[in-house]
Amino acid sequence: MTIAFIGNPSVGKSVFFSRLTGVGVEVSNYPGTTVALKRGIVKARGKTIEVVDLPGIYSLGITNEDEKVTKRYLIEDQPDIIINVLDASRLERNLYLTLQLLELDIPMVLALNQVDMAANLGVLIDADGLSEMLGLPVVPTVATWGVGLDEVMLVALAEQGKVQKHHRVRYSHWIRQALSNLDYSFPDSSLSAKTAALLNDVEFVELCCMPPEANALLSSARRLRQNLEMEHGISVPDTVARDLYGEAGYIVDSVISRFEPKKSLRERIDAILTSPNFGILVLISALLLTFLLVFRVGGFLETWIVNEVFEPYVILPVETAISGMPLIVRNLILYSLRGVEAGFAIAIPYIAVFYAILSIFEDSGYLTRAAFLLDNLTHKLGLHGRAVIPLVLGFGCNVPAIMAVHALGTRREKRIASLLIALIPCSARTVIILGLVGTFVGFWPAVSIYVLEVIIITGMGWILGKTLPGQRSGFIMEMTPLRKPELKSTLRKTWMKSREFFYIAFPLLLVGSAFLGVADALGLLSIFQDFVEPVSVGLLGLPAFAATALVFGILRKEMALQILAVLAGTANFAAVMTPVQMYQFAVITTIYMPCMATIAVLKHELGAKDTAAIVLFTIFLALGVGVLIRVLGPSFL
Repeated sequence: MTIAFIGNPSVGKSVFFSRLTGVGVEVSNYPGTTVALKRGIVKARGKTIEVVDLPGIYSLGITNEDEKVTKRYLIEDQPDIIINVLDASRLERNLYLTLQLLELDIPMVLALNQVDMAANLGVLIDADGLSEMLGLPVVPTVATWGVGLDEVMLVALAEQGKVQKHHRVRYSHWIRQALSNLDYSFPDSSLSAKTAALLNDVEFVELCCMPPEANALLSSARRLRQNLEMEHGISVPDTVARDLYGEAGYIVDSVISRFEPKKSLRERIDAILTSPNFGILVLISALLLTFLLVFRVGGFLETWIVNEVFEPYVILPVETAISGMPLIVRNLILYSLRGVEAGFAIAIPYIAVFYAILSIFEDSGYLTRAAFLLDNLTHKLGLHGRAVIPLVLGFGCNVPAIMAVHALGTRREKRIASLLIALIPCSARTVIILGLVGTFVGFWPAVSIYVLEVIIITGMGWILGKTLPGQRSGFIMEMTPLRKPELKSTLRKTWMKSREFFYIAFPLLLVGSAFLGVADALGLLSIFQDFVEPVSVGLLGLPAFAATALVFGILRKEMALQILAVLAGTANFAAVMTPVQMYQFAVITTIYMPCMATIAVLKHELGAKDTAAIVLFTIFLALGVGVLIRVLGPSFL
């Protein structure tokens, strides 16, 4: 038996899911997409139930990948029961999706969540009245406290196999007339397929019908739609949306009663957080605090893991034990261990800290306020307001920042955000900027690298926003009520998100590290150094050994500086490099291809083709900027 959880974003759907399934959850991409589905197993009344958490969506439209995946899952995989989670404090907005789901004729139960929050806002809902109007079981719940969860599951089990007499939307006269014409011509097609055909949702129709019928239905619906729009001057999609909202509004007016709540401290705080002036100050403070925590706590944990655990207890003992083995075996083992070390030094310090903070922002409702405040700015870069969090946290570590772009609505936005994040100087690049330029060239030259990066990132965002093809998403985001985050929920979310790194990026990081070790043992890196010498020495004017150091930077960015010291034979870089060369090396390291772990998550989020394009673009961009620094640098340094 399969139960699918579906609902708008931020309605508490994932809290339901995680409370029911615990941590034994499988996260996998829906076939052919980058949209993740979470699956878990629950035992109830002697039955084994697969529970699926579908992406949060506002409608069964064609706007973004999450909506398309949800439709495909509901039609192709056909869950036995849908549990539609609604936010009781935003009932009218949530019912738009519910009314669309009713047309699929899949048994459904409504979980009326956050009834406590609705009551605080002066809204009381007649759950029995709502159940009678929709023809569905309705269970009031408070997911964060576990209230009503068991009842929802038991009611869902009881609904399996039942033929529910659903409420049907009463569309406008012209829409009903068009549907009636389609009923006559296509009596065997479902109502949902005919409605989708009128809306020109080709994918939906093709999923519901066989090719000949789908083509004929779409063709007939197209003629009807064109006739309606020409004869009566109406837009069919706009009319259907108006009818759905009108129906939702009528239902809400019939089942809710309102009273005037006392003005609470929460409302006063909310007014500050969303104000154009104070809200921006709070947001900047929150982002700086987030960056500081990720950087400081992550940096402390990374240093402890590397210097206190791996180096003395893993790397050094293994180096001693394998000292007599052939070079290729030694390198294979040591480089693989270095990959494991890099994985733990990234995942635990930076990713876990980042996701703990992000979970607090999500659960408290602050994330939507941050997106609201910065939406105008990020739209100029071709992005949604939600992109601000991953962009800022890229300064801590690019890996969790790339993983966070999954929350963006369209593939176009994910591609833009991923490229911009790949250019952001993370903490590992900061080690090179401060350790090389800050120490041997000067403080202000080091600061100028950050200024240069901001200019490049802003320029690239503006260019991509204007030129990159693909769908642009409007700013539609539910402003979720402020609430106190629950520690248990925060920890569970942190674990479920962090473990994706271990399952996805860690194996690729390990394989990539082993490959570098074998390449080094076989002398391929030396061949590479000779091969690129015309570029590294002739074009850029860097020392010959700098190219090899850059290769090692692919494993971990700060390793480029460590290997540079080994190859130069000294950590006093001023003795072997000019100020321009040191500045040049730091800038190129900051811009050129991301580290192995970042490449791994890029491949997971965007696919091999886009990842290769980003890698190649950053390499050529780094070369171009490097040449400019060689030409102009002597005038300033």
